[in-house]
Amino acid sequence: MTIGEGALDAAPREGEPLLCFRDGHIAHVVLNRPAKLNAIDGVCLGLLRQAVQDIEADDAVRAVVLSGAGRAFCAGADLDYVGAQMESATEFAQFLAEWHGVFGGLERCSKPTIAAVHGVALAGGLELTQVCDVVVAAEDARFGDQHARFGLFPGGGSTQRLPRLVGARRARWLLLSGEHFTAADAYEFGMVNAVVPPAELLTEALSKAGTLASLSRSASTAIKRAALEGADLTLVEGLQRERELAVDHMLGVDARIGLAAFREKQSPIFSGLRESVGAPDGEG
Repeated sequence: MTIGEGALDAAPREGEPLLCFRDGHIAHVVLNRPAKLNAIDGVCLGLLRQAVQDIEADDAVRAVVLSGAGRAFCAGADLDYVGAQMESATEFAQFLAEWHGVFGGLERCSKPTIAAVHGVALAGGLELTQVCDVVVAAEDARFGDQHARFGLFPGGGSTQRLPRLVGARRARWLLLSGEHFTAADAYEFGMVNAVVPPAELLTEALSKAGTLASLSRSASTAIKRAALEGADLTLVEGLQRERELAVDHMLGVDARIGLAAFREKQSPIFSGLRESVGAPDGEG
């Protein structure tokens, strides 16, 4: 499936809770429920799943920018929808399984993902930033997991991902207190890669996406796999997995192209091919 081409300044279309379009090699995913501060309901969750599948299937896509329409990035899950799922343990467990499946799919996306955060990224919105590879935040953005403030449980991934991002002590405070924090705090915590003036947010996100899109797709995919898979392994096991992925990639087309460009002091132009091939003649 090929994602539709669209202009960078494409206006959000009323009634479509999530937009997905491609401009060149960059896919744009836009949460589009501005009246709800882009809170995620079942429909939006399903569309996000489909968007990730479409992005994976479109070989022209090399990087992804995720943003929100209106005044906020994402205020979390739509609590009206969540409340309806709480009618039974079975329904709520199914909802959480769907949420984890969709967010896990975004986290494992083979294309680099950049979240452009403005307004608020709260609760499920904070969880959404945690499954992206790179996060750029506007200076006035606010973050937080406010579940504990209302006697709720952060079941969308934060109890596991946040400690891995910011450390156990800081994560426990943020989760147990529900305290909001600023973009500058998020940068200090290691949760965001850059903080920029609001007017420069999309420009910065697109700049980073452009940088990643210009690099080897196969290398990006292999690096992401090594980092994600290694997080669940011991150091020894992780290093073994790294070696396996390194062998697979380094015998491929893009590694040859990169080495040749380095030797010739030129900028490499990568093939975009993912399959591995044998080593060049005379080389192991």
